[in-house]
Amino acid sequence: MSVRQRFVHEVLSEEADRMLRRQGQKISSVTVSRSGRLLSSRGASVFGGAEFDGKLTFVHAAYERFLDMKRSASGGKRRTGMKIHNRFVFGMYSSISERLMYGLTDSVVEILRGTE
Repeated sequence: MSVRQRFVHEVLSEEADRMLRRQGQKISSVTVSRSGRLLSSRGASVFGGAEFDGKLTFVHAAYERFLDMKRSASGGKRRTGMKIHNRFVFGMYSSISERLMYGLTDSVVEILRGTE
């Protein structure tokens, strides 16, 4: 595995773990757990190959998206959704793109080469 591939794999793994941890905290604080499926069905996997440096796959319960979008009327007031999906997924995308664009510096290359 090349230095660039290792760097991409590490960035994707770290960001996926961070997103799952922070999203899990938010889900626990805004929902009432009945079956626990919303939290237990989430996961992230990082793959790499010869034709690409890395691929991050995020798996979640389908209704997570609907809870994120759901709007309810209570007493004439409109409430927004629970903000448990888009905020975290697009935040992860933004962080990954920034780290991949600017994070592979000469010092990082030397550190990764030193651990081979």
